[in-house]
Amino acid sequence: MITIETRLRDEALLPFLAPVASLCSRLERLLFVALYAQGEKLPDAKRRFLREHRITARQFNAIRMQLEAKVESWREVKQLNLTMVSSQIERTTAAIAKVKSPFARHGKKRRLRRLLDRKARIERELAAPVPSLCFGSRHRFREQFELKANGHADHAAWQQEWRAARASSFYVLGSADEACGNQTCQYRGGELHLRLPDALGGLTITVPVKFSYRECDLLAALTPTRQTITRGPRKGDDVDRVSAVSYRFIRREDRWSVQAMFEVAAAPVTTERQQGCVGVDLNPWGLAVTRIDASGNPVDHFDLPWTLAGRTEDQAQAEIGDAVRGVVLYAREKGVPLATERLDFAETKREDRGARCNAMLSAFAYAAFAQLIRGRCAREGVELIEVHPAFTSVIGKGKFAHGYGLSVHRAAACAIARRALHFGEQLRTRSAGTALALPARNRTRHVWHNWGRWANAQRPRRVRSSQPKGSHGPEPSCDRETTPDPAPPNDGARACRAGGVMPRINAAFTVPGAIPGINGRTRGSRGLAGSLSPQALIGPRI
Repeated sequence: MITIETRLRDEALLPFLAPVASLCSRLERLLFVALYAQGEKLPDAKRRFLREHRITARQFNAIRMQLEAKVESWREVKQLNLTMVSSQIERTTAAIAKVKSPFARHGKKRRLRRLLDRKARIERELAAPVPSLCFGSRHRFREQFELKANGHADHAAWQQEWRAARASSFYVLGSADEACGNQTCQYRGGELHLRLPDALGGLTITVPVKFSYRECDLLAALTPTRQTITRGPRKGDDVDRVSAVSYRFIRREDRWSVQAMFEVAAAPVTTERQQGCVGVDLNPWGLAVTRIDASGNPVDHFDLPWTLAGRTEDQAQAEIGDAVRGVVLYAREKGVPLATERLDFAETKREDRGARCNAMLSAFAYAAFAQLIRGRCAREGVELIEVHPAFTSVIGKGKFAHGYGLSVHRAAACAIARRALHFGEQLRTRSAGTALALPARNRTRHVWHNWGRWANAQRPRRVRSSQPKGSHGPEPSCDRETTPDPAPPNDGARACRAGGVMPRINAAFTVPGAIPGINGRTRGSRGLAGSLSPQALIGPRI
């Protein structure tokens, strides 16, 4: 489904649209009280609303769907907050057990108490039969308690703005069984014919509009096509039907806009996997793009940066859309599919990673990127392949960054493209040209297990210093000599079999203590060198 929007130029429509928005907003609040506070059944409430408030069944369904969407959104946010608070409680409890200072322990206990109270409050709100919704936003509601600080002359001025904010939009639901895809609002000849509720006179007003963006798609959706009914008493009959088109009228600073929402058939796919693939690595600063050929080798790479700091939500989405459009058109030009990571940003936002990272995750329009790239690929006929995101950055850094002279992000995009085309991801050493040798009982482990060990080896290790605090530590010795990798034992041309001793090991794995315990062994200082090969083959320790 796509949404197109245009601004209404005729100011004479304001006296007609404002009462409709006010009526729909009031009925939405009344329906909330009837369904959630009073527990009235939906069919009974529908019959009563149609009789008492003089609206059509389609108008009632539009109000009901908008209310249900708000309640569902509220519950989803509360569940997200509950999960995040639970993870914070677990980390704080673990930190209390480790801290030694009584002052630090006291501070963490106070934080734990606040987190427990917050969790109990969220659980009470979720268990309550009436959702804690505030129509018009809580922020605007609290402005009445500080009128001067929020720019209000008096309480009457705040109340006027408050009511205008609550009645700033109304929704018109469409259906494929109705003329022009909608019973209440129909688009014909460059005009919208909006039927007012019977409570406001039941007149039909004409709204001149001009959709400057994708109007041809709207006209295609309104073109009748021959379809077969699949359910109901007329099942099996062939009828001419159009796509359902829903409209939303929005008021922004005394200017009205209208949005049209409808389904668009995806364009036929014109790309081929036999030609290669374009991998896209998503970052807060932009997109890293790498194209590979049919053999899995990178042949082109570039970045598409953007700036989201200080931008509004619409500006950020527009800049992300420009970058998405560029990479999709590039893939269509080369005739290859596009590969991205299948990311669950809700899981990422549940984790508290600090103030800076949380602000970045909040400002970075994750959901907008996923929605934009799916829509653009469907529009341009480019196949979109979503792959699992595990270890893409690690594989790119370990296998492609140094060998092909790529940045870490472009190397990750290369790994994403190769995974989309089902190329191998075995961890290979620097010179042996084979995967790490594993014991016979562990040869069935997934390849990502070794990549996890390699990633742990790259992390810097803390070293305890005997120097006093504030000192720079001992100076490195200038006479230290480095030893080359040892020569292969006996026959250098002998093939390395699985489970045997490897000829040479990557330098990252030969550092004592660089790798944690292998295959359930204790974490000692021997590292991978003492676990996989004899000490004589690794050479003396330095």
